[in-house]
Amino acid sequence: MGRTVEKVTVQSLEDILDARKGKIEEAAIRTVEVEAVVDTGATYLCLPPSAIEQLGLPFSHVRRVQTANGDVQRRVFMGANITIQGRTEQMSVMENDESTPPLVGYLVLEALDFVVDPQANQLIPNPAHEGKWVADLY
Repeated sequence: MGRTVEKVTVQSLEDILDARKGKIEEAAIRTVEVEAVVDTGATYLCLPPSAIEQLGLPFSHVRRVQTANGDVQRRVFMGANITIQGRTEQMSVMENDESTPPLVGYLVLEALDFVVDPQANQLIPNPAHEGKWVADLY
């Protein structure tokens, strides 16, 4: 099995709302695009501190997590607008080490209704939902 990498666009939800209210121009919405490793063992979208700082995401809380390097505490930030393959959801993100690549965790996959195709090493819409996003089924 290979490594699945996906382009992820993350925007500040606060900036998006300010643009809708006319407080800032749409072009001023803080945005980060990353190539992220899809890691079904991870929970959140995990970004390096520099990306979170660039987005200006507000701190939410600290969570203890188990990583390959052992038991650590990670900061969680709220207010991210996450887009993969044209599907968007607002979620919290977890801060990772600067040297660790961005990770797409299972909460993001569930929210956007993607699964990993291990033969093609890519994300695909959940085939159990016949190509429709799970949100379209209800």
